[in-house]
Amino acid sequence: MHKYNTEDYFSVRERKTGRKICDCGDFEDARMIMYMDAPNREIVKNKTLMSPVIDVEMPKALPTTEIVHGSVDSSWEMPIKTPKSLPQIKLPHSQQEPFVV
Repeated sequence: MHKYNTEDYFSVRERKTGRKICDCGDFEDARMIMYMDAPNREIVKNKTLMSPVIDVEMPKALPTTEIVHGSVDSSWEMPIKTPKSLPQIKLPHSQQEPFVV
């Protein structure tokens, strides 16, 4: 049989309506909330049944059997596309000559 982890938490709720006021992970916190209005509040203990925990182990190093030795094949290089010439922008006639002060 597998071991299961249980987590307990406590709910504080109104006695007459059953409306939940809060959930607390610690009994002392739940008791403090209950004592703020003790005649009208109650504490309910809840258990959550968690599924089994699975341990995953990662390898400490990557396998080194596929390391490439020697020069890199030129087919691995990506071609760099450069434009043959930049587009020429024609300015309006008034802006063709530099402004001189």
